[in-house]
Amino acid sequence: MQYEIKGTVMQALYIQLEEGEKIYSEAGSLLSMASSIELETNFTGGITGAFKRVVTGNSAVLNHFKAKDRDGHVSFSTRMPGHIVPLQMENYHSIQVQRHSFLCAEESVKLDIIGNLGFTGFFGGNGLIYNQLHGSGLAFISVDGEVNEVHLEPGETILVHPGHLAAFDSNVRFEVQRLKGFKNMFLGGDGLFLAKLTGEGTVWLHSLNLHGLGEVLSAYMPSK
Repeated sequence: MQYEIKGTVMQALYIQLEEGEKIYSEAGSLLSMASSIELETNFTGGITGAFKRVVTGNSAVLNHFKAKDRDGHVSFSTRMPGHIVPLQMENYHSIQVQRHSFLCAEESVKLDIIGNLGFTGFFGGNGLIYNQLHGSGLAFISVDGEVNEVHLEPGETILVHPGHLAAFDSNVRFEVQRLKGFKNMFLGGDGLFLAKLTGEGTVWLHSLNLHGLGEVLSAYMPSK
């Protein structure tokens, strides 16, 4: 399998599959594919798996692409202006990925549903719904805006607005930290909680906060 990431502010991923090779993606991310590519949409994990995906905000199905009889290409686009990050999964035990950040992966990479990371509250309008990638091979995630890749040293901690947290590897310890002070919590505009991330490990951050973008655009939307 060979791939190329094209574009600048809204990238696309082009993958060349050799005969017999397979990849899968979330529904709705396909840009184009060769006529030699076979597409199969299925409820991965059966009805129970599909229900779990739906209640956690994921698409009910996954799309699987196979170069059946000969080589061919398949390409994917991001949902927002942003960048595509390739992840060689052998370099990580696993990676927790925001539900809308997963783009596609080789069949040897497993995608599991985690859910809300043990918290059911609101994070400035953003629920912390994450999936887990693990296994071997290549996976690709989509990061809104610019990619901020942070390498945390052992014991190093950062506090992140949850709307900017795209992914982090499993070596990073995740905790919820409430903002201190009444004014900070209710007047600061950044929600009630922050994600506390402690290394050693890697964190990938969105520079574009989808919730914040929605608030800006809502001022220009016609009211009923």
